[in-house]
Amino acid sequence: MTISAGARRQMDLLLASQPEAAPWLGALSTVLEEAAAPAWDAIAAATTLQMERSPGTPVLAGARIPVNARFADQWVRRLLVLAAEIGPEAIVLRVAVGDNAFDTLAFLEAAVNADGDRLEDVARSLNVDAEVLAAVAALAAMPLLQALRRRFGPAADPRWDEGYCAICGDWPHLAEQRGLERVRRLRCARCGGDWTQPGIRCPYCGVTGHEARAALVSEQDGEARKVETCFACRGYLKSVSTLRAWAGDEVPLADLATVDLDLVALERDFERPEPRRLEPPARLHGA
Repeated sequence: MTISAGARRQMDLLLASQPEAAPWLGALSTVLEEAAAPAWDAIAAATTLQMERSPGTPVLAGARIPVNARFADQWVRRLLVLAAEIGPEAIVLRVAVGDNAFDTLAFLEAAVNADGDRLEDVARSLNVDAEVLAAVAALAAMPLLQALRRRFGPAADPRWDEGYCAICGDWPHLAEQRGLERVRRLRCARCGGDWTQPGIRCPYCGVTGHEARAALVSEQDGEARKVETCFACRGYLKSVSTLRAWAGDEVPLADLATVDLDLVALERDFERPEPRRLEPPARLHGA
């Protein structure tokens, strides 16, 4: 398994067009290279899913995932070293690298479940900024979640049209307007999930109708790159036209490449919701 050709093209384009993003892109590239490592696919192959799931429950809810504690520790601490080099606000992560009391397997479990409360507790115990640690947690979970999506993607309900990811339960990071038919597909940057949902319904609060839903469209890009907005919950979702489906590892790169759309939305007081917690949570246990 290797990183996709589409992801490599995205990296090259990003480095050329957004050189200021090079430190973050370097960390993300390392994460995506790691996500292609066979060890994660082996973990996914040994994972057991919850036997019965009620409608609207993501595939990984209640899953039991065997992860060698030493393997998890090496990955999390390597990522922390890398993340500490991204910027001044991340330097404090170096403290966590040398903290022998840091339970990296528990941290990885909280990251997979997008458990904000547990991550805040970890941040306090390490005396690091909670938002900085949450950003690292999203990266830490990505190799495992990408492997689990590759393994269990076919187990997702093909009729799924919830606002959250059918695999890992997180909110979408982007919407694809795919192909000449401009079929709308929601995409998850954490696991690479891909699902459909009507464009007239807010993925976050479920409100429907054009009275509550609108879009921010630029004169330069028109409908090709826009921000879908909701006046009910003040949430937003970036929407990009593409001729083909992005590979799973391209989605986080597409998210980074469209940061200008995030700024447009934030300037108008729209927000991306906090990550959505997976319920019931997946459990990581020593292998």
